[in-house]
Amino acid sequence: MTSVVSVKMRRRQDVVTEGEDAEAVTSNAPVSEDHFFLVPKVVE
Repeated sequence: MTSVVSVKMRRRQDVVTEGEDAEAVTSNAPVSEDHFFLVPKVVE
């Protein structure tokens, strides 16, 4: 329940986009290798 008043949810259009472009996805990552995000180890 998000509201006590009846409100219709706004939905975005389901649009096909250019996908499977790993280079573009990881381009903003601070550290990446072979199109994977590298994160620091947090559990030993």
